[in-house]
Amino acid sequence: MAEDHPTREALEGFMLGNLPTSQMREVSSHLLRGCPACQQATAELWEPDEEEDAIDIPRLSANDVTGEDFEEYDAVLDRVFDQVATTEAMASRERVLGRELFDELMRHPAARQHLLVSNSVRFRNRMLCERLLEESHEAGFNDVARSLDLARLAVSVAGQLGVEQVCGAAEQLNGVHARAWAQLGNASRVNGDFAAAENAFAKAEAALGDPAGAGLLDRARVLDLIASLRRAQRRFAEASHLLDRVSAIYQKLGQWNLLGHTLRQKAMVCSNAGDSEAEMTLLRRALDLIDPQEEPRSFLAARHNLIYALNASGRSREAFALLFHTRPLYLKMGDRMNLLRLRWLEGLVAQGLQRIEQAEAAFREVRDAFVEMQLDYDAALASLDLAGVYILQGRVQEVRRLAEETMVIFQSRSIHREAMTALLIFCSAARQEQAEIGLVQEVSGFLKRARNNPDLRFSPPFS
Repeated sequence: MAEDHPTREALEGFMLGNLPTSQMREVSSHLLRGCPACQQATAELWEPDEEEDAIDIPRLSANDVTGEDFEEYDAVLDRVFDQVATTEAMASRERVLGRELFDELMRHPAARQHLLVSNSVRFRNRMLCERLLEESHEAGFNDVARSLDLARLAVSVAGQLGVEQVCGAAEQLNGVHARAWAQLGNASRVNGDFAAAENAFAKAEAALGDPAGAGLLDRARVLDLIASLRRAQRRFAEASHLLDRVSAIYQKLGQWNLLGHTLRQKAMVCSNAGDSEAEMTLLRRALDLIDPQEEPRSFLAARHNLIYALNASGRSREAFALLFHTRPLYLKMGDRMNLLRLRWLEGLVAQGLQRIEQAEAAFREVRDAFVEMQLDYDAALASLDLAGVYILQGRVQEVRRLAEETMVIFQSRSIHREAMTALLIFCSAARQEQAEIGLVQEVSGFLKRARNNPDLRFSPPFS
């Protein structure tokens, strides 16, 4: 990939000294490498406006520069880098304080956490809010209820902040408010509460629309999460449009990892819309952009989705080869959900390669784990995959037993009516020894579509 150059906005921010410390270092390092294009760009930034033509700017030749000039220049640089070092040290102390406040807050019961945030000045801390947002995002992969609780706390903390806690910048305050509400919207989406998600995202958009505005990165993060809700609602055109806006922002800012993440999100929209070729093209582009060292979870998710798409399109040998090389990444992540996703994908690829016994073992292990974790939907989907293997083997009694076990589990838990209807039709067919692979695929496909859209209605294929 060609060397990335700072944007015009980044160069201007560098020259004014108002970039974040890490970005100041990146731009400085780039300019010190002697990039002629960026040197020309910075020169143009310093050109006077037409209104300033009357200002007499002395032109110095090399012979005019004295040792005193160099000393003065060195003194200016010293002041700049002293300021950078001071800002970085302050930010580091704030991050440490944020972690300490988070740890202290988590030692209290949930009700007292909200009380402390609302009434104690100590917890009016931006870095505490940032830590809550990070933890809520991470919890969304393993513990969706905790993700929601943490997002609510983040909204509470953000609501207590004033401009004095965000370096006196109203734009930054709006950005924090917008991201907090957006994370609450995302956590609500993951928990299946679309009405609450819509309400939270409306408040996030209101913060973005404040006259003081918000930064481009904050805007992109909010739009990205709204796109996830639109995808879950199967409003694919809206989701795709939002992700195009996010991509444009990340390209403008040179945020290539985040651009890769966005292309992965758009690939999921294409997958849901049934365009597998566009999905795989976008996933390959995403993998070219995402740095696996900096963004291992996003990189792994893109690899996982590409393997799944290859297998689903009949290219199981390619899927197996890529899965073989990706397996260490699943193991490195280490959490139980990623290991279950790996085992499930191994079963699907094994089935695509006609390794039926291997597929059966994988699906059974995954189903049992999801039942134990009370993850009803995932358990139902794994059960249907296992039933498909039994049907291919002509094991009608095992299909019937599996269907009845599945119904016993889900009748005692909260699974929405249309999903239960689909499972009942599958169970009825299994009892009559009439469950065929087409019905299993139809029910499985419906459950995937209806997972975040309980308003969908199931129409059995053989009615």
